[in-house]
Amino acid sequence: MQPDYLVVSGADKRFGAATVLRDLSLSVAQGEFVSLLGPSGCGKTTLLRCIAGLLHPDRGRITVGGRDITALAAHQRNVGVVFQNYALFPHLTVAENIAFGLRARGISKAEAGPRVAEALALVRMEVHGDKPVTALSGGQQQRVAVARALVVRPSLLLLDEPFSALDRKLRETMQVELKQLLREVGITAIFVTHDQEEALVVSDRVAVMNAGQIEQLTDPVTLYHAPASLYVLDFVGQSTKLSGKVLSSSDGMIEVQTAFGVLRAPASFMPGSSVAVAVRPEAMVLAPEADAALNTLRGQISDISFLGSRTQIHLNAPAEGEDRVILELSRLPAGLATGQEVSFGFRVTDTMAFLA
Repeated sequence: MQPDYLVVSGADKRFGAATVLRDLSLSVAQGEFVSLLGPSGCGKTTLLRCIAGLLHPDRGRITVGGRDITALAAHQRNVGVVFQNYALFPHLTVAENIAFGLRARGISKAEAGPRVAEALALVRMEVHGDKPVTALSGGQQQRVAVARALVVRPSLLLLDEPFSALDRKLRETMQVELKQLLREVGITAIFVTHDQEEALVVSDRVAVMNAGQIEQLTDPVTLYHAPASLYVLDFVGQSTKLSGKVLSSSDGMIEVQTAFGVLRAPASFMPGSSVAVAVRPEAMVLAPEADAALNTLRGQISDISFLGSRTQIHLNAPAEGEDRVILELSRLPAGLATGQEVSFGFRVTDTMAFLA
């Protein structure tokens, strides 16, 4: 695998007084699927459009396979794009939509026919080639948009929130299908989304963006279990976050005073430092047995929320404070009720700490 197939180096992009990309750099391996994840306004779509050639960075360089494409027009880059609204032509059939990019490149009808058929088969739409795109469901239109982007055999595929118009169940199905399809084709892909679960499902790596820069770029498992900052922790997944003061620090372990009690975390911060200590809800257990490897605290149940496959328990601190704890259990123990005080615990190794 070529480690630096797509390389964005030191990219800046401004719109008037607003700086949307700020000295941003990104390297993507050949055949890798990388998601750009972040809230509206963080710069992810601007970065995608710069790679596509729909915008040009004010500073920086973009290369694909060692070829500098920074100054090239969009049609000279051999980059496929799937837009949020699919941008299909309603007056054309499915096959004609897929063939459009080939014809624009001057490929003859005789040569385009087999390639369109191959693309239709790739997205399992063989029987729909002669239908108007207006007769298709949202999921089928999304497949056509992907096929149209792939039929030109691009060096890079860019996808700008392609599932946002689909209902949740169909969106989840299409996420898995797209991931399998792109692995089968072996194409390098950049995927823009604001949906954290979507990014975790489809990606080899996820780039979390914040104010025009990449806050963290890593695989989904590391991103969830070892976020590099409070920003990433808050944006990716749910967590309990407790504020506190460091009481002691020794051998890579700190003790922190919180409103729920004293807990330990693997970190090295100076005593007296203000910190936020976090843990994922599913890492917690109720009424834990005594174990030196656990942080064990107490709290009062303020709410119990049934969510189908899991139940969330919300706890208030016994002392004054605004912090709240959220546990997630697959099954609710009998007799548990709001107002009850309970003990809970989580492994010290599952505990994260950040300077507040």
